[in-house]
Amino acid sequence: MTHYVTLPHNQKLHLLRAHSLGCDWPNLDQEHGYLHCRRKFDGHAVRVWQSEDGRLWLECGTPECDGSPIDWAPYPWWNPKHPAAKAYLKRQAKPGAKGRRKPGTGEDVPF
Repeated sequence: MTHYVTLPHNQKLHLLRAHSLGCDWPNLDQEHGYLHCRRKFDGHAVRVWQSEDGRLWLECGTPECDGSPIDWAPYPWWNPKHPAAKAYLKRQAKPGAKGRRKPGTGEDVPF
């Protein structure tokens, strides 16, 4: 059985900052998105649970989603319908767009 806990805002913010990969948390009002459920959430909505050994774990802040911070992304880039994401995708689709590699140039593909 999952044992959810309520933490003071400063402790929750500290956990978010320490365990979110690529997501900045200036405060709990900051919104991010989860790549699997494709919804946005803020730091207030993130659930915290405590394991039997006392460790704290973070869980996606959207209802019925138990995703972890590894798949959280800065909002809105994960949402292709957001105006900022549309503008970015449009720039990338143009021939010769900055950052795109021309075929046959012999450059290594980064992994």
